[in-house]
Amino acid sequence: MLKIGVQTKGVISIEDGGPWEGFKKIHDAGFDRVDFNLDAFLQNSDIYSGRINSFFDKELSEIADYFAEYKKAMDYYNIEPSQMHAPYPVRVQAKPEITYYMQTQVIPKSIVVAEALGVPWTVIHPFKLQYTHGREHERKENIEYFGMLISLMKRCGVKICFENLYESVGNRIVEGVCADPEDAIWYVDTLNDMAGEELFGMCLDTGHLQLVKRDCYDYITRLGSRIKVLHLHENDSIGDLHEMPFTFGTGKERSQNWEAIFQGLHDIGFDGTLSFETFPCMNAFPHGMKVDVLTAIHGIGEYFAERIKG
Repeated sequence: MLKIGVQTKGVISIEDGGPWEGFKKIHDAGFDRVDFNLDAFLQNSDIYSGRINSFFDKELSEIADYFAEYKKAMDYYNIEPSQMHAPYPVRVQAKPEITYYMQTQVIPKSIVVAEALGVPWTVIHPFKLQYTHGREHERKENIEYFGMLISLMKRCGVKICFENLYESVGNRIVEGVCADPEDAIWYVDTLNDMAGEELFGMCLDTGHLQLVKRDCYDYITRLGSRIKVLHLHENDSIGDLHEMPFTFGTGKERSQNWEAIFQGLHDIGFDGTLSFETFPCMNAFPHGMKVDVLTAIHGIGEYFAERIKG
């Protein structure tokens, strides 16, 4: 049975009452699954600019203790994490010291946090190198790094999903790593062969499909059961806006081809969580409307579930 989830980013923050108040809002809106945004604790804009905070400098026991209250709140409201988003990027070009820190501290500790929170799938962005070093070099570096994580993943019982990514090259949006379905299939199958079991899968990001103009149905059906988690959102086909579905379009014409997505997920027998990655939409509304907006997103999730069931 399909579940409906939403990301914690844009809902849970210390300024907004912390985990108890945030998970109450999520629960009151009808959700029973979340995408836990660990990337909110070390934001991508800070990583790119070199402003690394000290959160992941803590010992593992201290980090685990920090998230104990989050786990209590989730359990109290009968909410389960269907997935987690790790901080990104993991490799920053021309900043080897930050790359080293991300790869040796942030990502391994993220996997341990996922274990502590009971997260089955952690979304980690693969390295984007094809436009500077070529696709073969991009594949080589990704396989070497993620292959090194296999033993830790097995110890923690945590699996990794890659995303279909885009890049901005010459002021144009172009396909990034795993945007080509054959590329995504190669990564998942190669790493699972190395692991000797299914430890890697794909996170299908519908907004990224839209930006690079990929055929949704073709992408979904070619990946099939390799798709383990979802990032559901849409945009204006120009920027990665992360708005709720049906925000764009005229009613007669949709910005995103949701019908193709429904049919694709139906045809591959997807039975996971319909997880909405819509934090900018949350932030666009006044503070007092958060539960109303979450309730609207949950209602869209119920509609999605009916359409996918067919």
